[in-house]
Amino acid sequence: REGSLDQDILEEVANPIRAFCEGTLNNIKESSSVKRIVIANGTTGAKFFVKHFTEWFVDGKLCAARDGMSQRAFKTVMNKQRRANGEISTTEDNDVIEVVCLPGVSPAAAKFTYLEKRAAWEAGCFSPGLEDFERWQSNRQQTQQPTYKTPEKEQMQTPKRGRSPARKTPVSSPKEPAFRILSSSIAKLAQENEWSDLGDVPPEELRPSATLTNGQCFNWMVVDTDESPDAINSPRQSAWGTHDAKEWVGPLGDRVLSIKETPTTTLFRVLHGPTEGAKEYLQQYFRLETPLSPLYEEWSNADTRLKKIATAIPGVRILRQAPLECMFSFICSSNNNIPRITKMLSSFREIYGNFMMEIPIQSSSGNDDGDDSLSIFSFPTLDSLASATEDELRAMGLGYRAKYIIGTRDLLQSSGGEEFLLKLRSNDDCQAVQDELTKFSGIGRKVADCVALFSLDQDDAIPVDIHVQHIASRDYDPTVLGQAKSLTPTIYKRVGDLFRSRFPSRAGWAHSLLFVAELPSFRSVLPLGMVKEMDEWKKHEQEQKAKQKKEKTKKG
Repeated sequence: REGSLDQDILEEVANPIRAFCEGTLNNIKESSSVKRIVIANGTTGAKFFVKHFTEWFVDGKLCAARDGMSQRAFKTVMNKQRRANGEISTTEDNDVIEVVCLPGVSPAAAKFTYLEKRAAWEAGCFSPGLEDFERWQSNRQQTQQPTYKTPEKEQMQTPKRGRSPARKTPVSSPKEPAFRILSSSIAKLAQENEWSDLGDVPPEELRPSATLTNGQCFNWMVVDTDESPDAINSPRQSAWGTHDAKEWVGPLGDRVLSIKETPTTTLFRVLHGPTEGAKEYLQQYFRLETPLSPLYEEWSNADTRLKKIATAIPGVRILRQAPLECMFSFICSSNNNIPRITKMLSSFREIYGNFMMEIPIQSSSGNDDGDDSLSIFSFPTLDSLASATEDELRAMGLGYRAKYIIGTRDLLQSSGGEEFLLKLRSNDDCQAVQDELTKFSGIGRKVADCVALFSLDQDDAIPVDIHVQHIASRDYDPTVLGQAKSLTPTIYKRVGDLFRSRFPSRAGWAHSLLFVAELPSFRSVLPLGMVKEMDEWKKHEQEQKAKQKKEKTKKG
């Protein structure tokens, strides 16, 4: 190169970016955790990148980010990828790296204002990068012996609307708990309301410990017993919860409720809100009108592996949640982890919901000064979200999801509000419901099926992600993925159909039972042989991927 301008470049030699990302730089085999490549000089930089790394795209190992600028910059090369592979790669495949085209940060790049540049970099680089790091950190903590030290964390300031009292919001995660809710403290609240039996719900019909902790809802908090102060540090607890908890508290509609699991039934107590109709409300929430035992028996007859799981994990039910809350919750769940989702939704409730009550809490260190409390807020209504802005939502930590919340709110308002969603419950075509839901901003096939299954009575909806695809490949059809490198629409439907054909009655429920068995928090209750089989298959998958990557590197 002579001179300092682009036109003076005499010979272009690309940096060995691919070798670095694939862990083969300088012939040193390393595990790579690269998730994203950011082109920091707009479309000009993108053109140079494509010029030298077209083959990388065509191999299906790169995909364009979903923002408009990236889609335009990489449109031609992604079309080449489609022609070569018959599909477009997505980041749902862990081996695929996202390539983001962002505006140049130099003041000379005057096409964009400073605020536009800052917003683009936050949405395309900083926010997803932070989420990737937190997900990696959470996975790393789950594979290491936790120390349970609770660092002090600075609280994020969010805009206040002046209609609810100041809140002490402890930052918590299952591995580093900042606070505990004690059963003795909850017992002092609303003492006039006694525990009531939910009805004839033996363990085989309902176990909240397996239903409230499997990722279909995000509003329940574990209540610890005073007799077991170290329960919160149980190694069986994970980001999904803990299978041996017995009591929970959380907001549900216009009530704050406490749920208690006993050896023979399920109890509830109203801490805030009307007591009249609470039992019927919870019975509908847990969908107790549907007998579970006959379904377990039918599924067990169709699948010997599920039969073993059914014996170990009874009472796993699908909830009937409020559609609006379920929809916005799962928009927040995209590319996210459970602690972060819970924190986002907590801020969402605080700013746009209504204050309900205070719940006493104790710091995880055990130093209870008697003054700590957690404020509980209702989930926002569509009306209360009418004045919400994207900037406000970003300030709350929603990142790129903020625009999805705003877009979905606007379309839902013009479509008839929550009544539009409730009408979908009477639609007996789960594919048609998925099609309706994917019209909303930020809702893809998986999120649509989560909303359909967990709030709209679409019992044959199968939310498919890489974990569900692994279950299908391992247990039902090892060829289900074919030559595809990611979950294309065709593969997505094919995986769902495997479950629907095997379990004609409420396939979504059966799929959820199988999914629960894959969660780390339930490993200890499964037969040892099954756990060993799962570990061996996971190891085999990792070896196969490493082998394929090695072969591709040799060809390159």
